[in-house]
Amino acid sequence: MTRGEIRHPALTGEPWPVIGVRVRREDSSPRAASWRPAPHAALEDVLLPCTWPELERLAEIATGLTRARVYITDLGAAEPDRRLVLCLRGAPGAVQVEGPLTPVAEVLTARTRAATLGVVAIHRKAGRPEEAQLWRARARRILKDGRAARRGRSVRAASAGLPTLGKRP
Repeated sequence: MTRGEIRHPALTGEPWPVIGVRVRREDSSPRAASWRPAPHAALEDVLLPCTWPELERLAEIATGLTRARVYITDLGAAEPDRRLVLCLRGAPGAVQVEGPLTPVAEVLTARTRAATLGVVAIHRKAGRPEEAQLWRARARRILKDGRAARRGRSVRAASAGLPTLGKRP
């Protein structure tokens, strides 16, 4: 872990942004996840990550800058409630969240920005103003990307769901 990264604040009991995902568990570990109702799945609050590469990618997914998939996995701590966290492909024990992201895209964008601003507060409290300023700029970029997506400047809006190979119509 580099100086710019922090340990997940949820492990210390601090409030952290969550988003609702329907999860089906087997043996207390997630087996399936969905944005919409699914058989044998219960709605759970899933934490957002606290590292920049994951937050950046989630923001890109939510604003339509990329078509990558969202995954969930265990937070990785030995806890009785087995909290889950959003992650990217390739994380150990990751389960893909099925279903269209469009209905929750704006909420995911807002929560990703809130998580980024949460990291700003943690860096400020720790006395690292340079890191806090960097994370604040990242939060601003998420805000700008979200606004651009609402104006129709995203991969999803430009292609209407059809691949355009990065070209605008």
